[in-house]
Amino acid sequence: MNRLMIVIAIAALSATSLKAQYDDLYTFEQGNSLIGVNVGVNTGIGPLSKDNATAVSVFYEYCLTKLFVDECTLGGGFFGGYYKDSFGAEVEKIYIAGLRLNVHYQFVDRLDTYAGVDPNYHITTYKIDHDKSRFALYAHVGGRYYLTNWLGVFAEASTGFNNFSGGISVKF
Repeated sequence: MNRLMIVIAIAALSATSLKAQYDDLYTFEQGNSLIGVNVGVNTGIGPLSKDNATAVSVFYEYCLTKLFVDECTLGGGFFGGYYKDSFGAEVEKIYIAGLRLNVHYQFVDRLDTYAGVDPNYHITTYKIDHDKSRFALYAHVGGRYYLTNWLGVFAEASTGFNNFSGGISVKF
């Protein structure tokens, strides 16, 4: 986990040293795609909360259409994640896969703010207890700042297994 965080930090620092000009008019336009990785913390808030456990997730999102004005778009995609927690002799692991639906709005240049829902299915495995699986629906809000035309860093708050997370994304 620490190695992944080091890689994310190095990538973000490298991107800030790039001299590339940011010339996109809008941060997330129809036809754009995003891939990204985030690392988050479960803070004890929400349905999956035990303690301050760390989770990792990846996502893909495609801008489906423009909504109302040029700065507002609708994006849809997929995500997957992994969460591990230990309490006493019990080890809990959650494997999650789902859809991602976001409404994006650009308030200022380079800043893509968004809110959305994540309908998903997750499988919880336990070392001692019985395994469980279920459908769930999470909500999230976040902001993504583009360092270049294609590389952004973001922070997100969610009702899911990553209550607070941050990461990097690549737009293409």
